[in-house]
Amino acid sequence: MKKVLFATTALVASAGFAAADITFSGNAEMGIVGGGKDAPGVSTYKGNGNDSTTEFNNDFTLTVVGSGQTDSGLSFGISVDFSTDAEPDANGNVSLDNEAVFISGDFGTLTLGEIDGAVDKQLTEVNNAIGQYSIGDDETVHAGFQGSYGDGAYDNQILRYDYAFGDFGFSASMELNDDKATTTTMDTVPGVPGGVKFDEVYNENNADNGYAFAISYKTEMGGANLGFGLGYQYLEAGIGGWAPGNIKTYGVAWDQGTEVDIIAATVSADFNNGFTAGFEYSNYDPDVPTGSPYDNDIDHYALGLGYSVNALSLGASYGKFDTKGADADGWALTAAYDLGGGASVVAGYSDSDINGAGVDNNDYETYSLGVVMNF
Repeated sequence: MKKVLFATTALVASAGFAAADITFSGNAEMGIVGGGKDAPGVSTYKGNGNDSTTEFNNDFTLTVVGSGQTDSGLSFGISVDFSTDAEPDANGNVSLDNEAVFISGDFGTLTLGEIDGAVDKQLTEVNNAIGQYSIGDDETVHAGFQGSYGDGAYDNQILRYDYAFGDFGFSASMELNDDKATTTTMDTVPGVPGGVKFDEVYNENNADNGYAFAISYKTEMGGANLGFGLGYQYLEAGIGGWAPGNIKTYGVAWDQGTEVDIIAATVSADFNNGFTAGFEYSNYDPDVPTGSPYDNDIDHYALGLGYSVNALSLGASYGKFDTKGADADGWALTAAYDLGGGASVVAGYSDSDINGAGVDNNDYETYSLGVVMNF
């Protein structure tokens, strides 16, 4: 459980505002991360080529949340994370992340920023369903992890509307196209032997805007708390192409201009006896010419199971991408021991396998061990 890092500060009320609050919370990690037999292009801490490597890792995140309310009862706020660089070989490098602002009332909540889209908001991913995490993100870096559906296909600046009614939740979101790349051209300078000049040209993507809709429902059945989610998302691949989850790392991507329809569903369960479980399925249907290297759908499946007893928590998860171009799957094991006061010892391990993606090293492993501290 997170504690407030500093005392809540009440700002002086001004005209049109009833009150405004700013709160601070945070978390930190320290330990070791590593891996071996790695596929290229993953992350530096997971090794180089076939060489196993282990490195120290420490990072922290400070979350600042500001909120207020108008005289008419309209709520508003802002949230932002101050985070260190995620890579262990880079000290310092504090950056802003997950910036968002919101307005809320009887009509629902409107949020703009680096946030989840509608599908990712209403659907529960496996790692969240079983509540398992590691300092090396072993449960999310393996080749079978899906991630955030179609979010971030453009600039990751998302506008989302949320509304809840009883046990139902609804979200709609949009991500606008502003994707562009820079091309450098070289021309000869007249009258100057061997002279050249460089010009930068911005190539506009002109892709359609992305949008998403999703619903969720929570209920109790047979003593278990169940959650269901169903969503649809549309996007058009921008400059550099696009593919879901971690599979793009291994050379699978649809070309710029490819329109992709996404349908996704999740089920989560808390059996109230220490066991939790999650299942997710998503289908990615590209509009590409027949005969393209990736002219078929990509199906993604993921399954997870968690168990907690006293201070000990264990988790196992598996995910797979199934497509004609390449199959990629991976699994992860996690363990945590609660020390009390917001601190836990955590460990993680993952193993991945990639077939047919044109990667020399078609499997890799990661591991991590350390302490997580929540403030």
